[in-house]
Amino acid sequence: MLRGYYTAANGIINEQRILNVITNNIANAKTAGYKADEAIPTTFAEELLLINSRKSATGTIRYRTIDYTNTNLEQGSFENTGSRLDAALVGNVYFNIEERRTGETLLSRNGQFTINAEGYLTLGTTGYVLDENGERIQLGTADFQMDRFGNITTGDGRTFALGLSYIAPDTDVEKVDDNLMRPYEDAPIGNIPEGESYQVKQGWFERSNVDVAEETIRAMDAQHVFTACSSALKIANSINQIAANDLAKI
Repeated sequence: MLRGYYTAANGIINEQRILNVITNNIANAKTAGYKADEAIPTTFAEELLLINSRKSATGTIRYRTIDYTNTNLEQGSFENTGSRLDAALVGNVYFNIEERRTGETLLSRNGQFTINAEGYLTLGTTGYVLDENGERIQLGTADFQMDRFGNITTGDGRTFALGLSYIAPDTDVEKVDDNLMRPYEDAPIGNIPEGESYQVKQGWFERSNVDVAEETIRAMDAQHVFTACSSALKIANSINQIAANDLAKI
């Protein structure tokens, strides 16, 4: 009964982790540029109990675990705001952002920018928007135009170029927070392949690619499995208690 007990208990833990991922997706359904995550468990093909040569009285419990989360990099829909500080990206390119606390250059699809007290173009309190040379962009004004390639021209004639990086759509990425990421493959920052098609759209932003209806269905499925595992755990625990009581009488 120990195998059934551990299987049910491990199922509860895994489904709770899956529900946590789904809940985070739904919470960010209206976060600009957010990319939905999916919890990826190991397969049931792995043996639960491995016994050395099938002769040993003891073995190693092997759990079904959530190995990692996969981020869906599919492009979300766009919304027009008319604001010069908003920018959306068409294609597999990302804004280069200097994370405020660590100074690391990370990538984001959130183009709802602001200008801070020092005149720098920022992604809110997250960090600084970088140019093609990895430098902060000090506009000092919201009077600027941005062309389809990310070239910025201010009203007084100064020019800047947005720093953009390419990530292939099937690339694994590591989420640093809900809107910043880095490629696992350590792809070089600012490296857009020659001939890669992309466009910067000023006055627009990209919505989250979370499908709330689909996430709700997944949450219901996970909750059903969670409930089933909880019931199985109670049954296994009751049987173990009965067995222990019977053995004590012998």
